[in-house]
Amino acid sequence: MDVLKEFLRHFGIAGDGRPRRVLGETTAAFARLPYENITKILKHAACGTPEEARRSPAEVLADHRAWGAGGTCFALTSTLLRLVRALGWRAEAILADRPYGPDTHCALVVWIEGVPHLLDPGYLIVDPLPLEPGGDRAFTTGRGRLVLSPDPAGERIGLGTIRGGTRTHRLTYKRVPVDRARFHRAWDASFGWEMMRYPLLVRATESGHVYVRGSMLQVTRGEATERSRVPEGEWAARVAAEFRMAPALLARALSILGERGGADGTAARR
Repeated sequence: MDVLKEFLRHFGIAGDGRPRRVLGETTAAFARLPYENITKILKHAACGTPEEARRSPAEVLADHRAWGAGGTCFALTSTLLRLVRALGWRAEAILADRPYGPDTHCALVVWIEGVPHLLDPGYLIVDPLPLEPGGDRAFTTGRGRLVLSPDPAGERIGLGTIRGGTRTHRLTYKRVPVDRARFHRAWDASFGWEMMRYPLLVRATESGHVYVRGSMLQVTRGEATERSRVPEGEWAARVAAEFRMAPALLARALSILGERGGADGTAARR
């Protein structure tokens, strides 16, 4: 399957326009794929090994068309990287360290007019951000107010969130691109993470984002955030409505997690 052709057709993007415009429309459309570990939980349960459970770009996009699904940072980054390269741009994957471990997040860098730009679908950064020397740079995405903080050498870049005037460090990007083997090693390790024990979903909205962790549903609109607990019997239908995903997919993942003794991650690390 021609992954790029199918993506452009599905989202109604004309691929013969100016390259920069087509890139922008492609990355903006990609933001419609939610961050979710539902498909990761299901594929891993079906396959048994991380190597077999990795979802290909064709699979990620087919699942989105069929179920409204997306993926976690590795599946989303791998898919967006494939699309950006297919458009003719130079692009590479990078890894990032979270406070709880190295190589626990990923993103990609695309070179536009010789300048490296950051794209991070896991953090809803889908408008390419130039990675140029300098001080802190604040910007807004569906995840709220974010700030990039490069180190003096420019080899590492911190990402923080800002809410109510409080800044919280989230992760540190490593500027050096990684090859496929190292990217896959980090991806495979992610199948053993704590977040595979409970549902975790994020979707951008016009005014903010919707976030689900276990039974907790959080809706953010601008600076206002509402949190609620969703009863187990209502969970699949409620989350399906919020994320425009197939209820059967969500119910199946919840059943698998329940059999493993997981499902409620409200007390777990965000």
